[in-house]
Amino acid sequence: MKAKYVRDHVSSYGKNISKATEKKFGITKSLIVLAAMGDEKSLKQIGDMGKTGERLQMAMPIIRENLKDYIDGTKEYNTALADIYRTGGKAASAIDKSAGDVTLENTRFLNQIEEYKQQLFANLEKEQGRHSDAIDIIELQAWIDSQMVDVEMQAKFEGISNKPLLAQMKADDEYEEKKIQHILENGSDSNLSLIPRKQFSTNPVVKLWNSVREIFS
Repeated sequence: MKAKYVRDHVSSYGKNISKATEKKFGITKSLIVLAAMGDEKSLKQIGDMGKTGERLQMAMPIIRENLKDYIDGTKEYNTALADIYRTGGKAASAIDKSAGDVTLENTRFLNQIEEYKQQLFANLEKEQGRHSDAIDIIELQAWIDSQMVDVEMQAKFEGISNKPLLAQMKADDEYEEKKIQHILENGSDSNLSLIPRKQFSTNPVVKLWNSVREIFS
């Protein structure tokens, strides 16, 4: 299709910017003329270009902000993770040192107890009279046995009373695993109410037991 009466009076003055427009945007003088003369292919191309431009103007600010947020969020996450790891490493080292100090104190304590027992036995041997010696030894043994029984009973009590708490920890871990799997499988259609969650702490028997535990703790 020829545009016999279309006269271009400006292109010769702007050859460089004309070429740049064609190179960067694909807009040529022939495309404009053909569309103006009713060429359907050119009209469709320009119409599609216009729609694309409108869509880009509408969407790109939102896309830009979201991607910037994503990039900034990723930066913050990794920066925070690095800080956490650094802090965790220092804390782990401090914990290990503290554990070593406690081990040393525990050994010192046991040695002092053993020294006390040895000294007590030595003093008892010096006491005159079999009956006095026997009474002292019986009382000492009774005291030690009582302490050992108390420790054993306390350990059993703690072991039993901690069962609901340990069960809750396990249940919470299982729930978190199921929740993650559910979200990964269902995406935006996820419904966490469909995942059963065990609540041992709300069980009436557990509540009663916790009350008894507080009394004896």
